[in-house]
Amino acid sequence: MHAPLWHRLVGFSLIPALAAISPLVVLPVVARTAGAAGWSSAIAGESVGTFAAIALAFGWTTVGPAHVAHAPVEMRARLYRESLVVRGLMAVPVIPALVVICLAIATPGYELLTVLMGLQGALIAMSFSWFAVGVADPGAIARLDAIPRVLGALAAAGLIAATGALIVYPLIGIAVTAGGTAAYSRKVLRDAPGPWPTRAELPALLRSTAAVAVNDAALGAYSSVPSPLVNVSTPAAEASAYASADKMIKLGQFIPITLGNALQAWTAEAHGAARATRVRRAIGAHAVLGLVGWVAVASLGPWASRVLFGGDAAADRTVLVILGAAFAAYSVRTSVTRHLLFPCGRTRIVVVATLLGSAIGVPAMLILTPSIGSVGAAIGYAVTELISTVVPWRQARVALRDIAMQRAPEADPDEPPLLA
Repeated sequence: MHAPLWHRLVGFSLIPALAAISPLVVLPVVARTAGAAGWSSAIAGESVGTFAAIALAFGWTTVGPAHVAHAPVEMRARLYRESLVVRGLMAVPVIPALVVICLAIATPGYELLTVLMGLQGALIAMSFSWFAVGVADPGAIARLDAIPRVLGALAAAGLIAATGALIVYPLIGIAVTAGGTAAYSRKVLRDAPGPWPTRAELPALLRSTAAVAVNDAALGAYSSVPSPLVNVSTPAAEASAYASADKMIKLGQFIPITLGNALQAWTAEAHGAARATRVRRAIGAHAVLGLVGWVAVASLGPWASRVLFGGDAAADRTVLVILGAAFAAYSVRTSVTRHLLFPCGRTRIVVVATLLGSAIGVPAMLILTPSIGSVGAAIGYAVTELISTVVPWRQARVALRDIAMQRAPEADPDEPPLLA
C-alpha cells in the first residue's frame, strides 16, 4: 500500500528540514569567528566541494531516485551496488583534484579549513539519501542523517565558540555522512545479497549515467564558480557579503529538493491521465514555492543575513534580488527534470539546455565580476538558471501530452536508456 501524500510531505520535507537548517546553528559562529577573509574562504571551499560532489555522484543522485522508484523491488539492491562502485571509482581522481583547487583559492591562513569544507561538501555524494528517497523511506534519512546532523551542528557550534577551532564543523559533517552511509549500506547489502558489478560491466554502467553526469557537471560548474571567483576578484568585505548571499540561496535550494523528493514516488505511482495530472501539480507547487522564495529573499534577505552572519558579512540586496530569480527558476526546473523529463527518457534536452546556459552564464560571470564585482557573478548565475529552465519547456509539454494519452513517452532514439 502506498503511503498517503501528506505522510510523504512530512517525511521528506519536515524531517530533512532539520538537516537543512542545522548549518544555521553553527555557521553564524563560524562567520563571526573566522572574520571576513576566513568566512569567504570557507564558503569558497564548500562551493568547490559542491562541484566535486557532482563529479563523484556521476548522475546517480539526480536520476537514481526516479529509477529506483520505477524499478522492481528485487532490482533495487543491485542498483545500489552499482552506484557504490561507480561513485567509489570517481573518488580516485576527484578527491585529490579537490584538495589542489581548495589550496589554490584559499585565503592565506585558512587552507586547512577550506580543504575540509570542500571535503565535507564533496562526500555528500556518497550519502545513501538518494536511494532512501527512491524507496520512500524518510525514516532512514531522519535516523541516520537528519538527526545526527542537527546534533553535530549543535556540538560544533559549542566547540567553536569555546575553542575557536573552525575545523570542528567540517570534521563533524564528514563523520555524520560517513557513519550514516556505512550503517545504511550495511543493512541494504545484508538484506538483499547479490553480485557486484564486474569489471566488464563498468563501461556500460558509466555510459548509462554519462549524459546526466554531463548535465550535472554543467550545473555544478555555474553554481560553484561564483563564490571562488568573487573570493579571488573582490575585496574581503565584498567577498564575505557574497558568501552570505550564496549560502542563503544554497540553503534555500534544499526546500524544492525536499519537495521534489516527497513527490518523486507519488508522481511515479499513477498512470496515464492521472500521472500527467500529478506531474502538473508537482510542477505548479514548485513554481509557487519558487516565487514565494524569491519574494522572501529579496525582502528579508539583507536583514536575515545580518542577523545570521553579522553586520560585516551582511548580504547586498541587489545581489539577493538577482539570486532570488535564480532560485525561482531552480525550483521549477527541479520538478520538470526529476518528475517528468528524466523518467520519460528526455535527458538530451536537459543536457543541451544546461550546456547552453553554462556557455552563456559562466563567461558572463568571468567578464562581469572583475568589472562590477559580486553583482556580475549573480547576473551570470541567474542567466544560466533561467536558460536551463526555459529551453526544455517545449519538450516537457510534449512529454506531458504523451503521458496523458497513456503512450510510452518518446525517448531520444539515439540516447541509451538511463541506468539500463
